[in-house]
Amino acid sequence: MSIHTLPLPLKNKLGGRILVVLIVCWMAAYPIYNNYYKGLAVEQYERFLDFKAGKSMFFNPWQYRILCPLLVEGAFQLLDATVFKIIPESKSEIELQGKAEDKNENIQKLIQLSKNSEFIKYSIVFIGFRFVQHLTIFWLSFLFLSHFVKSKSLVLLGLMLITLFMGNAVMDSDLAFNSYMDVILYLCAGLVIVKKYSGWWIALVTFIGAFNRETSLLIPVLYFFSEFNWLHWKKPISALLENKKTIAISAVSVIAFLIVFVSIRSYYGYQPQTEWRVPAGLPMLKLNLVSAASVKTYNEMFGVFGFLPIWFVIIFRRVPKALQIFFIALVPAWFGVHLISVVAYQSRLFLVPTLLVFLPAVLHFIENEFTLSLSRDGNETGTL
Repeated sequence: MSIHTLPLPLKNKLGGRILVVLIVCWMAAYPIYNNYYKGLAVEQYERFLDFKAGKSMFFNPWQYRILCPLLVEGAFQLLDATVFKIIPESKSEIELQGKAEDKNENIQKLIQLSKNSEFIKYSIVFIGFRFVQHLTIFWLSFLFLSHFVKSKSLVLLGLMLITLFMGNAVMDSDLAFNSYMDVILYLCAGLVIVKKYSGWWIALVTFIGAFNRETSLLIPVLYFFSEFNWLHWKKPISALLENKKTIAISAVSVIAFLIVFVSIRSYYGYQPQTEWRVPAGLPMLKLNLVSAASVKTYNEMFGVFGFLPIWFVIIFRRVPKALQIFFIALVPAWFGVHLISVVAYQSRLFLVPTLLVFLPAVLHFIENEFTLSLSRDGNETGTL
């Protein structure tokens, strides 16, 4: 009797693919675990119900960021009409089993809420949505990093770092769907720019982003700075004619953003920005940079990007021109707006510049340094 087996190479190839899938899934799950255990993800359900009722805790801006809530609710309604039919309604059947000795406040609250079958269903959708967001970020980051870094090993190291950055970005954070959608949209915009795809994709990305978060207004700015030909900037007419397509795409993108921005606020009714901790402006800047709370801010921000920004500034002249332009167009405005308007220890807010600018630049620099080192060693060996 013989046993049919797969050839060894095919076995290894299949095993390798399974291992990769498991690793990627673990990477996608790790930040979600941290959000529940160390962050405020357990509050996502109540905050989502408040959004549906039109009474978000921070009405402005939370109530106006409708893209992810609508996608989540659509997914929930679809699953509730199909898959969730098999989930038992009896509270005793679905209640999570938690250890009484676990003193973590989030876990205790999670155990209590698990007695609600609707909470369980929504939590499945919430976790699934964030999981898919992470997978999308990994895929887009792989493509984006690969544009600047040839070594797949370095690219994979970059993805592992992204996982850790996202896992650290949980302070005062629920599942923060709009922040991770922001990362997705900016990576899409970055790929459109560096891969020289049709600029009209920028208008679409900006339009979608306007439903998600106010920061999408910087997407056409990023495109404009990257594509505008500055050679004839001293001659306005020549510059206008040479860059008319870039100007048109940027203008259409900004107009699309403004239409969505105004429409959402007209629909819900405008309310002044919610004050949190201190008023926006100089008081918030002081809180973030020179207060007792700034110790927390600096450490939480370090957890998201380490000293990559300092490294980037040091190597600025040795990074690709595209990333230099991204830095000029995006980073000062991004940091400035967030430092004067929100409590900056919510470090997830700085994932966009980290993934779009700092990380690819540093990985590119490391690869070039290694290549130069090998070249020098080869030349020295050849002269012996």
